[in-house]
Amino acid sequence: MSETMNEEKIIMDKFGNENPFRVPNNYFNEFPQRMMKRIERQRRHRRIIRWSIAAMLAGCVLSTTFLMNGLRQQSLPLEADNSQYIEDALDYSMINNMEIATYLTEAE
Repeated sequence: MSETMNEEKIIMDKFGNENPFRVPNNYFNEFPQRMMKRIERQRRHRRIIRWSIAAMLAGCVLSTTFLMNGLRQQSLPLEADNSQYIEDALDYSMINNMEIATYLTEAE
């Protein structure tokens, strides 16, 4: 106990009864308003982020839709060209439909 009393006496001699901790004037009076402003800023920030993410996702979906639609339209003429190419090749090689059917049934 005497050791604790000595430490307290040293502290009291050095600092006195004065409180070493201080806060700015009107800190506790203005604190609720400052905190509410900060919370509102965070809410606005989160709202902006959510709308930005939604807009990016919508843009990705629309871009993918247009891209896939464009690729599908490009592939249709190619399929028609391929079938015409195959018919021309078969005509050139003089293979008739009966030989093709026989070949396909034997392959199974």
